[in-house]
Amino acid sequence: MSSHATPADPAAAEVGEPRSAAEHYAAAESLFAQARAIYPDLSSRAYHQNEYKRCLDWARMHLRLAEVATAGAGLVFAHRSLLATPDVRLQDTYVGAETQQWNEYFKTKHDATRKSA
Repeated sequence: MSSHATPADPAAAEVGEPRSAAEHYAAAESLFAQARAIYPDLSSRAYHQNEYKRCLDWARMHLRLAEVATAGAGLVFAHRSLLATPDVRLQDTYVGAETQQWNEYFKTKHDATRKSA
């Protein structure tokens, strides 16, 4: 049996805890490294194939989550910048509804007084 048969899954380490884009990128990098380590010993056995595919699938998911977090943060900051500019009218835009959720997320993520359960 390969020494890479059961790679640790960084995604399962802190289930339910919010992660930053950088943390998602780090998790993806770790999973890609595990897939690279598995590859030389990859056999035609379904278990090895599934383990390799699982690492790549989770890495892909973490990359997409990092992209979403980055895009969401960019949207929030762009909206705040437009709100601070008095000569820009934001009538009939629904950006505020979208950014409200991101604002609340960042507030709770960086609230130093928040206690974890």
